[in-house]
Amino acid sequence: MGFAYIYLFIGLVCISILGILHKLADVKKCRSSAINALLFVWSFSLLFSYTRFVRHETVIAPLTVSWIAILFGICAAVAILAFQEGIKYGQIATSWLIINLSAGLPTLASIVVYHEAVNVKKVVALFLIAISIFLIWKDKKAAELMVEVGAPE
Repeated sequence: MGFAYIYLFIGLVCISILGILHKLADVKKCRSSAINALLFVWSFSLLFSYTRFVRHETVIAPLTVSWIAILFGICAAVAILAFQEGIKYGQIATSWLIINLSAGLPTLASIVVYHEAVNVKKVVALFLIAISIFLIWKDKKAAELMVEVGAPE
């Protein structure tokens, strides 16, 4: 179980850095399409090299897997472009929090589609996600009201 936590921590740190770099790119007025194209080129290059030269595995996949990978790639590209464009209009804290809270959707799908067991931790996590989204919405409404009445944020 020790390695699982190490990988979890590495993923958490890298996803956090990704969010920070997206905001930095926005502040520097970089084109989001160019940033994301380079992100995916480097991701592909590093993953291909790791798979082929470190793990010595083939990168040839069955047709079904290739189609699933194409759909994943399309979803990832749309999601990352939407995020990159969205942070131009909102706060990164809110945008990034919503993206991380979206993990609740696959959890719900796992429960409904794959009949994954529901334990207390999952129920509490889903409940906290719902509360977090509600509080973000409430905070956004309060900020909009402050702007309407001319008060500083």
